[in-house]
Amino acid sequence: MKYSITSKESTNGLYFESKITQEESTKVLNTLNESDPIQLSRYKISQSKIKDIEKWKNKKGPFHSLGDILEIDGFSENMLNTICKNIINENIVDNNTSSKSKSVTASKRVKHIVTPPLNGLAEELNSATGIHLSPIGISWARLSLEGNKLTKWSYEDFSSIPKKMLPTEIFLQAIDVVKRIPPSDVYIFESTEPLSPTRQVATVSSFHQQIALTSMLLALLNTSMNHNASLRNVGKDNTVQSIAKNRVFFLKPKLPARLFETLIGKEKVSTLSVVNELMQNYGGLEWKLKCEPITVEEALKNSFSSYSSSNKELMGQALLLVVSFMNLCVLKNPKSLKAVNYNKTVR
Repeated sequence: MKYSITSKESTNGLYFESKITQEESTKVLNTLNESDPIQLSRYKISQSKIKDIEKWKNKKGPFHSLGDILEIDGFSENMLNTICKNIINENIVDNNTSSKSKSVTASKRVKHIVTPPLNGLAEELNSATGIHLSPIGISWARLSLEGNKLTKWSYEDFSSIPKKMLPTEIFLQAIDVVKRIPPSDVYIFESTEPLSPTRQVATVSSFHQQIALTSMLLALLNTSMNHNASLRNVGKDNTVQSIAKNRVFFLKPKLPARLFETLIGKEKVSTLSVVNELMQNYGGLEWKLKCEPITVEEALKNSFSSYSSSNKELMGQALLLVVSFMNLCVLKNPKSLKAVNYNKTVR
């Protein structure tokens, strides 16, 4: 049966039209209202969307119409149609026999994706900021788990700073950058690959300066009370009442490029076409990239469109980095894991 948008059912001004019957509509609403998160996951609803559904119900009560569901950030009509179809036709997966073992297996694989290990921190996260550092500048993208929403997205151009700086100058540059990076639960960098012995001296100097800046950013982010919430439990007498936690992590090199198919051989190619499609949430893109769609405010889209191609590329790298981290390490999306060859057994 093909479902399409055709009826006008709404209690909040948002209309969802579908060729399903009133009886089928009632079945969908009862299922969404009465099922717990584990039961909802059997209808192939992603964990991030289940969290959004639960938060909506806790805040506003049960759904009264299918149109109510479209009030949740990130829910499109196509997505709602798919959920309706799965519930009506009872297209379910059996979570009882394999969910625990899959969860353990996914956690083990994540250890090979991110360093240092998250050690249970993924279950507590509400936000993450991806930070991309290159010789031409630094960019950051903050993604909130609620609605999978991009909340902050910007960059700093390095064109005006010296190509060779003293350690004290690098430190001051790091302080200035940290002031602009938005606070979040964790901060994600992409691990740097070793330089080839054949690289020119100028490239080696730039590489070492970039490593120094990364190290200083790591230290500053972890020791800033504004950026590391665990530091706020230090008592007035300077005794630590709880152990401060590391908040800076590194994804394996080129992992975002592998997930988003922007890697040709060993070289990365432009991310601009992928980023533009990702911001539009095209239905085909989710299938291609094996990741949850994101929500981007129009203001951020407009700002991004006004930048030069090089700065767009800089910002795009940060966005793909944080989206990769969320899907691979927090949501443990089996399709994402499979796409980067860390979960070959997932069907």
